Amino acid sequence: MSPLGFEPRACTTAMGILPHLDPHAALDLAFSLDVPFWPQLPNIGFSEDTYVQTVLRFPGITADHQQQVLRFDEEAFAAGLPSYLEHDEDSDLFAVLPSDSLTYGLFLERLRAGEAAERPAVRGQFMGPISLCLKVTDTEKKPVIYRDELRELLIRHVAAKVNRHLRDLRELHPDGFVWVDEPGLELLFTGITGYSAERARADLDLFVSLLEGPRGIHLCGNPDWDFLLYSGIDLLSFNAYGAAEVMPGYAAGIAALLERGGCIAWGMVPTNFAEAEGEDLASLLDKTVSLWEGLAERGVDPELVFSRSLITPATCCLVNPDLTVTVERSFGLVSELSRELRSRFA
Repeated sequence: MSPLGFEPRACTTAMGILPHLDPHAALDLAFSLDVPFWPQLPNIGFSEDTYVQTVLRFPGITADHQQQVLRFDEEAFAAGLPSYLEHDEDSDLFAVLPSDSLTYGLFLERLRAGEAAERPAVRGQFMGPISLCLKVTDTEKKPVIYRDELRELLIRHVAAKVNRHLRDLRELHPDGFVWVDEPGLELLFTGITGYSAERARADLDLFVSLLEGPRGIHLCGNPDWDFLLYSGIDLLSFNAYGAAEVMPGYAAGIAALLERGGCIAWGMVPTNFAEAEGEDLASLLDKTVSLWEGLAERGVDPELVFSRSLITPATCCLVNPDLTVTVERSFGLVSELSRELRSRFA
């Protein structure tokens, strides 16, 4: 059995960030896939941004909604830290509250109304700690990732948020799971951050060790994939459409993840207008099958790949000229691609 509690076998889900301005339309789209997810809608406002929702109630960090940045204040942190440290993970300090999001309460209502029982799982998400520490800046506009004690506190904060979120979801579905988005990991390998891969490895290991449930990471960029494949994660979600040519070169790492019980969410359907315009079901099916066959040629068991695979959109996309049209078409193609893969590999 996979760490998700079910065998995915090309089930569908998606990263939670959507371009919609209508929360109900976003929820309809989230529930159009096999594994519905909590949608986050930053186009409505900064309070709906994943970074903001992840760092809520951490002392000393405030959201500047006009500039859309997160700022750290040393004095406010020192004043708020003692009371913050009195709370354990069961505290509502780490919960997602209805007031935190336009969509979360509605998402829970739909699950409670019976839609959870029909699904193989339900899913939530937050921003990962490394990316969060790169986003939050101090009074000198330096990312707080360079402050060791603060970075560790934020790692523990994100883990507490994930664990509480997981417990809340599992009250409604036994196979709820949560992943974190880590776009900052791509920057790590450019050499421009001054934050080393060795330090990131130690921080990621700490974060993973604190998680109660399936340990999942999503990113749309193109890092050193072995950094993640040989880590302690149980689920890797990524832009497979954009990385299809390089992934067979990481066959050993993919095999290692799958053989230890892990799963992969293959983002095979582009949501970006320019990329999506040139694709249809046939072309995406060919691309997916070619990728999986390339892995099989390097010794990765194709039956294992299929049984441990989720199918998703390649990325989130907030800036298409048609706003939601291409994204919604892409979600439809995700479901169609899943059905074709099940027909071919099941």
